[in-house]
Amino acid sequence: MTQVRPFKGIHPHPHNAEKAVSRAYDSYSAKEVSAILDNNPLSFLHVIKPEHGQARKNPANSPALFAKSKQRFMEFLAKDILTMDVRPAFYVYTQYIGQQSFTGILGCASVEDYDSGTVRIHEQTIASREQLLKEYLSVCDINAEPVCFTYPRSDSIEQLTAMVRQHHPLLDFATDNGQRHQLWQVNDPELVAQFAEKFGLLPHIYIADGHHRSASSVLLAHDRWMTAGGNTGPDDPHNWFLGIFFPDDQLKIFEFNRVVKGMGKRDATSLLQALEAEFEVHLSGKHAVNPQQPGHFGMYLDRKWYRLVYRHQRSTEVVASLDVSILSDQILHPLLGISDLRSDGRIGFIPGTKGTDGLEAAVNSGKYDIAFSLYPVTGRQFYAIADQGKTMPPKSTYVVPKLLNGLVIYSLSHG
Repeated sequence: MTQVRPFKGIHPHPHNAEKAVSRAYDSYSAKEVSAILDNNPLSFLHVIKPEHGQARKNPANSPALFAKSKQRFMEFLAKDILTMDVRPAFYVYTQYIGQQSFTGILGCASVEDYDSGTVRIHEQTIASREQLLKEYLSVCDINAEPVCFTYPRSDSIEQLTAMVRQHHPLLDFATDNGQRHQLWQVNDPELVAQFAEKFGLLPHIYIADGHHRSASSVLLAHDRWMTAGGNTGPDDPHNWFLGIFFPDDQLKIFEFNRVVKGMGKRDATSLLQALEAEFEVHLSGKHAVNPQQPGHFGMYLDRKWYRLVYRHQRSTEVVASLDVSILSDQILHPLLGISDLRSDGRIGFIPGTKGTDGLEAAVNSGKYDIAFSLYPVTGRQFYAIADQGKTMPPKSTYVVPKLLNGLVIYSLSHG
């Protein structure tokens, strides 16, 4: 039984929503961030970067800096830029990207379910980043960006969602990247109970994106259990964390391509020769290689594209059979000397949404020397890995849609 519960969401007013929300901070350039902070006093980026324009700044990721973020957030509430709902609610959300739309439900996931394995994970996390995010949460006391969950489509949940979407949305606005966003509030007690009941029928939910955010929320809950000496109950807000729940047909999994700086002791000629031991190597020239099946890879080197076809039988073990694993095991580690994707500064990751043009640009700029394009992880592989309790290599999947910061916020104090 999966526990997903409503909460008292904090969100912008309809008249200022497009100015108040922000995309993920790392999706902006430094110039874009500065321009927004200079010209838009309502942007949630002021909470993320609270010292913009100040001469004296606190060290990055310091408790003092986090405290300023918390202060900014409280100012947004005091100035009525953001408002907190008085009744717990679920929130139905639709994002439009071009001709596509993606619809999910905002609610809170359970720390208990995470600990028990009802919440399934598929990606390795970095302990230092978990700890840093936990410290941020302990000071700021909010979840401003939801963890993205998915589950095998359940017609009973989707029927409820479709019924909600027939009504006028609470928020309906477009952002600066041309995407449209709609949000419906579900606070009718009977309908809230139906959503919770239908989620309860799911045997598992799966983290699609946000493994570090979820792990840090769980660490914080564990810390507060210890501090409380067991004097804590299931309804305490820190025992839950913000999530958006998409049926699997409302998510798109893209590949996370790789770029590499340098070739170690090799040059282009010796690398191509070494590759032929495990791969068929076909010159594609100026024609970009976007793999259309597993076991096929693109490589961009010296402004030329090559198609690499793995010569051997794929492993029957689900993680080892992934193209990201084959690339690491057969090329990155033995030929280029990259053994740890988490810490090696020579490796970079470019989401498949940027296409092969993004790979060419990274190499042509001189920042990297080689790019590899990959076939994306399939939904079947995704579920199999999570169900077996295994994890993919870091940056194996790039999931769309990406959620906005400040759209709906969960208070770790008020629920």
